Amino acid sequence: MKDLKSLSKTEFEGFLNSFDRILSDIDGVLWLSLESIPGTELAIKSLKTKFHKEIIFVSNNCTKSHDCYFKQLRSAGFDIEKDNLVTPALAMISYLTKKNFDKEIYVIGMTCLKQDFENSGLKVAEDAPDRIKETIQDLALHAIVDNEKVGAVIADADINLNYVKLQKAATFLKRPDMIFITGATDTKVPVGLNNVLIGPGYFHKILEDLTGRKPLPMAKPSLHLNEFIIEKFGSKDTSRVLFIGDSVMEDMGFATKCGYKKLLVLSGLTKKEALEEWKYPLEYKPDFYVDSLKSVEVLIERHFGI
Repeated sequence: MKDLKSLSKTEFEGFLNSFDRILSDIDGVLWLSLESIPGTELAIKSLKTKFHKEIIFVSNNCTKSHDCYFKQLRSAGFDIEKDNLVTPALAMISYLTKKNFDKEIYVIGMTCLKQDFENSGLKVAEDAPDRIKETIQDLALHAIVDNEKVGAVIADADINLNYVKLQKAATFLKRPDMIFITGATDTKVPVGLNNVLIGPGYFHKILEDLTGRKPLPMAKPSLHLNEFIIEKFGSKDTSRVLFIGDSVMEDMGFATKCGYKKLLVLSGLTKKEALEEWKYPLEYKPDFYVDSLKSVEVLIERHFGI
């Protein structure tokens, strides 16, 4: 793996000429939830307008609706088309729609995720209560009774997750015909420059261990998400696609499985020390790394004066 900043003009030009399509993560690459990463919007703009790269944003984040996420990108200065934003919610909706799914979905996730499902015409089951009486009788009433109207359990990030919601999901998953889909499996979520939140992956593991069920993952690094991307945007010579991300396991793992070129940015989850003491699968090593996308814009200006 090479630092982009160490490349000569000829080598950097060769790097830019080696891909036509860019798939880019968002959180940790473009911004850090509560803080922007300076210069990222200029780098994306240069890659799109000056070097004519196709830009597709691919996020695991379902804590915002698709419309809200798109508006946030546009207001932050990223000139993208709405269709060029991909989230696991879109892949989930596509999967269920193609199966002519007509039952209710029990969702462990944010309100906006449920709204995305409802806006697509899918039915969302009633949620578990936020609080119940602390008795086995009340737990049985709210979390152990099955509901035959429910045909799928979808688990993603849920700030208001509680014991009752998890137990209710486990009850539904006892049925072998119950569809089980997960979104983001991150165990760590960066917020700002020095804060990391507990990711949803830990809670998905609880459901897997308790029920013995293996979910259908619809977020990076799953190939199911890539199948949706190919279906939506058309197939591409994988050697001509660059994936940009800040996470080794989710982003670099996804790119490795898909056969894409890999650029790791050190502005999010992964820090320089991790490159020096590599503890991840060897095949996940990026082809290139850079401190942030701002450096890409600096390199473009330095080498090409544009």
